[in-house]
Amino acid sequence: MMVRYGVAVGAVLLLTIVSAAQAGDAAARRIIGFSPDGKYFAFEQYGELDAAVSGWSQIDIIDTSTDDYFGGKPILVLDESEEATTTVEQARAQAAKQAAPILAKYGIAARGTRTASDRFTFPDDTVEYNDIPRLEQAAQKWLSPFYGETQISTIQLDEILADSKTDCSASFDDAKPSDQDLPGDKTGKARGFRLSLQGQDGKPFKVLHEDKTVPGSRNCPTSYSLSESYEYTPPGKPTVLAVLVQRFSQGFEGRDRRFIAVTGQAR
Repeated sequence: MMVRYGVAVGAVLLLTIVSAAQAGDAAARRIIGFSPDGKYFAFEQYGELDAAVSGWSQIDIIDTSTDDYFGGKPILVLDESEEATTTVEQARAQAAKQAAPILAKYGIAARGTRTASDRFTFPDDTVEYNDIPRLEQAAQKWLSPFYGETQISTIQLDEILADSKTDCSASFDDAKPSDQDLPGDKTGKARGFRLSLQGQDGKPFKVLHEDKTVPGSRNCPTSYSLSESYEYTPPGKPTVLAVLVQRFSQGFEGRDRRFIAVTGQAR
């Protein structure tokens, strides 16, 4: 069960990731890869706050056996102070320096195969904040892997109601029209998601992730969608998956886009 996106460590400031989502901006991502035994998957997401206050970078190193952060938290470099002068390049360099010893210790490097992607998510780009609503509208909730070691025909994302300690009532009004009709009492709830794998027969055979609670650090999501999927088969071990989910939320000046990596075994 994924319990990530809590308090993060930054080289510049100690902040929660919630604060990183207070201005409208869209993260880009860089896939770092898997460890040789498939136990760890890592990727970076980065960008510049829409008011150009500061560049930021976050590196997620995830234990694929528990779908939780290595060390309990990601590496985040962010300075939102009024005097901030950190560029995106500087933030990325600082985050990379922090991550380097861990990546080297566990041999996390460019290995694994991208098996599916929605090219209209533009994961390589820091999308302008005023273009994020169009990106959110076009996003899809399924991916069809076209090759690989598994027999997965479809990766399906369904939005669900999950418990929340944060008042997210306004986020349901902010959702795109097709996502406004989640059934049920929304008191004390936030928008979560379920990720399931379907076989060649079209039937679900595994739930890879299902939110029971939505952490406040997700900033009351307005929608989720799928960007990419990766898989890696370590020698003599089961295939592991990493699925990148886009999380949209309403920031201070516009929509935000962040990535969540869901990991686990294919079977």
